Amino acid sequence: MKNPQRNKEVTPLKAAIEKLLQVYKMSDKMDEISLLKEWEELMGETIARKTKKVQLKKRVLVIEIESSVLRHELSFAKEKLKESLNRKLKKRVVDEILFI
Repeated sequence: MKNPQRNKEVTPLKAAIEKLLQVYKMSDKMDEISLLKEWEELMGETIARKTKKVQLKKRVLVIEIESSVLRHELSFAKEKLKESLNRKLKKRVVDEILFI
């Protein structure tokens, strides 16, 4: 017995997974996980160690840093950091960065 509703087109696996993540509203969480994986590699071990928390909320990256001096220095590189993260993730994930 054939299903008349079945789509006869072949969908690439990547597109199917992305659609599934969108339907179940999980794509934002997957973006956050990808970003966290890239954080230490992009920032280096020293800065990553001084980072208490990295969280993505509605395309705003919230970074909690224990050192006020480091927080101040990173605030000057905010735009460059945002561009680097988005380029590394190959899509626009971060619109704004907040250092706390």
